[in-house]
Amino acid sequence: MKRILALYIIFQSICCWLTPAIAVAQPLNSRSATASAYIERGAAWFAKGEYERALADFDLAIGADPGNAGAYYNRATTRCRLNDYERALADFDRAIQLDPRYLEAYVDRSVVRYLMGDLDGAISDSNRAIELNPRLAAAWNNRGLARSLNGDHQGALVDFDRAVKLDPRRAETYNNRGAVRLRLGDFDGAISDQMRALKLKPDFVEAWSDRGAARQMKSDLDGALSDYNQAIKLNPQFADAWFNRATYWKAKGELERSEADFTRAIELEPNPADAYAQRGLVRLIQGRADEAQQDFDRCLTLNKNLRQSLERQIAETKQRMAGRSPTR
Repeated sequence: MKRILALYIIFQSICCWLTPAIAVAQPLNSRSATASAYIERGAAWFAKGEYERALADFDLAIGADPGNAGAYYNRATTRCRLNDYERALADFDRAIQLDPRYLEAYVDRSVVRYLMGDLDGAISDSNRAIELNPRLAAAWNNRGLARSLNGDHQGALVDFDRAVKLDPRRAETYNNRGAVRLRLGDFDGAISDQMRALKLKPDFVEAWSDRGAARQMKSDLDGALSDYNQAIKLNPQFADAWFNRATYWKAKGELERSEADFTRAIELEPNPADAYAQRGLVRLIQGRADEAQQDFDRCLTLNKNLRQSLERQIAETKQRMAGRSPTR
């Protein structure tokens, strides 16, 4: 159950800035002037990381001018920073209703839909953004992510190729393409993309961990371990690196080290279903069936959709333990 790591979806404005100039295009009257003032102050609070204060100012802007699409957009992006995706989605909807050609709103709504699991909605919004501006790399990147999660890896690869051509300086897009190439079995291509990402961003923790996964699948175990160690050194709180290094130790037969790393991943992750599954397999190999079953039960409590995959892996592990080749 190999994990593919760190796919990056790109917000058009949240991860960079809010643009108070959106409100300037409104008619010059007292209502719009008041809304513009609140938007400008809210953007200043946003830039300082004071999201609750920013939200309050965008509320005031909407109260002053309910027809201001920019106020809804800025409130939506702020709500995203506060992980309030449902209300952010409603604000993006309203911004687009007021301005059907609001490019940034389509791009960022695609992100929210992606994060909420609405992949078809994310693709639809990305399509609309591409129609409005075919040269916007973020829209191609985001559609690629949604396509990949939907199982359309070839389509995702085409989108990432386009995003890279349009914006060859964004490390995250190379890493996204590398993850898709890894899923398609193109290990050399994945490593090449991750190396490019690391050249652009040497402290890119996820790219170190992802390159380790590609190297491990290419049987370069020493290179994989080096990459995992670097990822953990850069960010000891990054659960995926611990998970991947645990799979390395398992492949090497270092079961105690593998168990320890899976345990650390479980401690760090919000929903460590697959880490419980893998630690359970390690404990099963060690002859600790009761503890293994506890991990399997916990895995399925967190994610019942893993049942078929987990049952297959348990059967294969037991067959290997009995000295038989697993049935395919």
